[in-house]
Amino acid sequence: MTIDATTALDAAGDRPDAAAVTRAGNALAGEGYVAGIDLGGTKVLAAIFAPDGSIVSRAKVVTGRTGGLDVVDRMAAAVREATAVAGLDLSQVVAVGTGVPAPVDPVTGVVHMTPNIAGWEGMPLKQELGGRLGNIAVAIDNDVRVAVIAEHGAGAGVGARNMVGIWPGTGVGGGLILDGRIYTGSASYAGEIGHVTIKEGGARCGCGGRGHLEAYCSRTAIVRHLARLVRRGERTRLTRIVGRDVTRAKSSDLAAAAALGDTAVIAVLDRAARYLAIGIASMANLLNPEIVVLGGGVIEALGDPFIRKVTRLVRKEPFSATTQPLKIVASAMGDDAGITGAAIIARQMQAGLHP
Repeated sequence: MTIDATTALDAAGDRPDAAAVTRAGNALAGEGYVAGIDLGGTKVLAAIFAPDGSIVSRAKVVTGRTGGLDVVDRMAAAVREATAVAGLDLSQVVAVGTGVPAPVDPVTGVVHMTPNIAGWEGMPLKQELGGRLGNIAVAIDNDVRVAVIAEHGAGAGVGARNMVGIWPGTGVGGGLILDGRIYTGSASYAGEIGHVTIKEGGARCGCGGRGHLEAYCSRTAIVRHLARLVRRGERTRLTRIVGRDVTRAKSSDLAAAAALGDTAVIAVLDRAARYLAIGIASMANLLNPEIVVLGGGVIEALGDPFIRKVTRLVRKEPFSATTQPLKIVASAMGDDAGITGAAIIARQMQAGLHP
């Protein structure tokens, strides 16, 4: 098992400055040290957060391809290594939080299913991970919801009473902050914004439905639509960047082609912006949030010009009472959203607020 560990005290950018710690405030501060785990398809990143909310160490472990309990072993190894790098004993870590790229029950800590990790259907992750770390308390939630919690507690949504997070990437994830707390719904599935229908009988979504937001605004949907245009004879600079199979294009490739004036890519991105604006306006009319935070790979690659375009389209939607005052901004946490949100839910668990 390969571990790459760094100490935040020695690495620029790993330890937030005083202003960042102050902004995080109550969200990350608390008694004792907590660990946050960002579980991805290729790597497990763990970080230790001090009582003042600052990051004191990090450790990274390859997720591996074995799946099952091996991945839980790697998550525990990352926490142990980050603890050691921080010069702490594991007994000084009072709680661990983690986001999971799958539907999960935060109360029982059972993972329902995971498309990207084999052998995790019905995995009792809270029990298994806690047992590997000396029966430490473990908080678990969906990974995008954890990222939304990070933005609300320490990022772009600090101070918002009601907030919607939308994460267009490979799919489209989301999360809802209502009355200052994450909203999970009756069975912990709330916030699946990517599967809101915005066009009856429209494009097929990966879940099997039609006309969902994810079927128009995810990177997967964007590159599939571009592939159809290429088969019809449309020209695009993407074929020079990634080859004939444009479905291989990353979000950064789309941004590069658009910057070169690629008319096909620009048209498809405009289409994605239009449908994303419809989805945002629908959320605004239903929930009346103060702010919508946009994150994920597509947003990170396309940046402020894309967000400004989406905002203009939202402003054109009817019922201006909800759409005109709505703030639409990019996520502020970047790659730290996963570990930060995980640390926040660990703190919330300490306070009896999660799940």
